[in-house]
Amino acid sequence: MVSATGEQADSLSSSETSTKIVHVSDQQSNMPRPISVVIVAALVMLEALAVLGYAISYLGNLSSDGVVNVGGQVFMLVLCLLLAIWQGSVAVNFFKGRAFTRAPIIVWQLFQLILSVSFLSSNIPMVKFAAVAAIVIAGLSVVLLFAPKTTAFLGDRPSH
Repeated sequence: MVSATGEQADSLSSSETSTKIVHVSDQQSNMPRPISVVIVAALVMLEALAVLGYAISYLGNLSSDGVVNVGGQVFMLVLCLLLAIWQGSVAVNFFKGRAFTRAPIIVWQLFQLILSVSFLSSNIPMVKFAAVAAIVIAGLSVVLLFAPKTTAFLGDRPSH
């Protein structure tokens, strides 16, 4: 922009600033995708598929007899489907290098850890095995999420 005295202003207009911010956030990282990013994205997608599998299984067991009424059962089904879609979206965007996905991944892993620990007291071996697997996946995801190469890829640290 040019001022009344003919000098060019150093600041950008608000629309130019908005456009510049969008272009910066859409840039692809020049660094290669670390294996830690691929593993975390794969683990989060595996969790999304597990939730989707649970929702499909839950759909097959919808009935009017049970502790929860049909309205509550349908709500639970829709919630599980939305969570599976959301988690799949987080996995894809993390794979693309979107740094904002770190927070939902951490929250999901904490929920998974809390719920899995409660299932360790089950008398059913398969439930115990699934709980241990979920704890391992949550721990591995969190550790790899903050690995130096992962944070550099997400733009949090300068790469060397």
